[in-house]
Amino acid sequence: MNSVEPISFILTFLLGGTVVLGLFIILLLLRSDLGLAKWLISLSLFALLLHLLTFLLFTTELIKAWPHLLGVGTPVLFLTGPACYFFIRSYAEPKFQFRPFHLVHMIPFLAILINQIQTVYLKGLSAKQEIINYYYELIPQGNLSWFEWLYFNLYVLLILFYVIAALNYIYKKDPYNAVLMKRFCWLFLALSLVYLVLQSGFLITGASLITSEIILSGLLAVVVLLMGYWIVDIRHILPPTRNKYQTSPLSQEQTSGIKQGLIKAMEADELYLNPRLKISNLAQALQVPSHHISQVMSNDMNTNFYQLVNHYRVEFSKDLLKSERLQQVSIQAIGLECGFSNKTSFYRAFKKHTGMTPTEFVDV
Repeated sequence: MNSVEPISFILTFLLGGTVVLGLFIILLLLRSDLGLAKWLISLSLFALLLHLLTFLLFTTELIKAWPHLLGVGTPVLFLTGPACYFFIRSYAEPKFQFRPFHLVHMIPFLAILINQIQTVYLKGLSAKQEIINYYYELIPQGNLSWFEWLYFNLYVLLILFYVIAALNYIYKKDPYNAVLMKRFCWLFLALSLVYLVLQSGFLITGASLITSEIILSGLLAVVVLLMGYWIVDIRHILPPTRNKYQTSPLSQEQTSGIKQGLIKAMEADELYLNPRLKISNLAQALQVPSHHISQVMSNDMNTNFYQLVNHYRVEFSKDLLKSERLQQVSIQAIGLECGFSNKTSFYRAFKKHTGMTPTEFVDV
């Protein structure tokens, strides 16, 4: 392998570390209880990691030593947009199911896969090396056609289309949906727009493609890291650990007092009715540090803050759903009365705790 420039050498560790971290996050996702959503977001992340790996191969010139890896992840990129869109749908809709007609969204992936097989995968070693060398050469200024620009950026335009569709779904169907879902959409929207601007500028001005790969790979690495951070922030990805507080100085008497205080705060004071309730609010009410509350929940109550609060909210909603209150307001309104901030969080928590949706519970 040819010697690489210092910037490419440093970038090797940055991109390589991001790929490894991304794979670890995918493993966490696949062990979670997010159902269909975990597979869809894992697919999106995997596609970006494959693209990042392609950047890594080119910036380090390893692609010259392994030319048969050329374009290996290109078709998967065309699944990123649909996977992100349906991730939003499946995470927001407890009843969402992937239907056969949804397979129409795989047409771009299949088309690119067939094209790659014909133009790259089945080519001989010398033909692949010629393609690779082209990427390392300057594109003559003025010879770039709109068709070439479209070919280089087709998957980005597809991601942009699905991100806009996802944002439209969130703000139209559920404007109060979790902030995390909006972050995903705006992250991909920003990535797509910046990517298009940079890619267009590099190609139109005749800059070396390998130079653009180095800059764009850094941008993509940042996006993958942000995406990974937000994925781990999704509830139920990381279960509460019981060994975290083994060295805690809490006595049995203190533990018992905090536990009784939590029960009183939930059952007598009904703090769970506050849709903006945070663990810091509980800490203020009980006059103990937040981490002590987390410790008692984890070690002595086998739960965490969100699970405990949602448990009381769901139990209260069950009483209201079976009462005359349902004749006065809608099911969604009952969820809001019980402390849930929106319909989506109400239905998801209710389904998790009872095995059925509020509507199904009413009909039982």
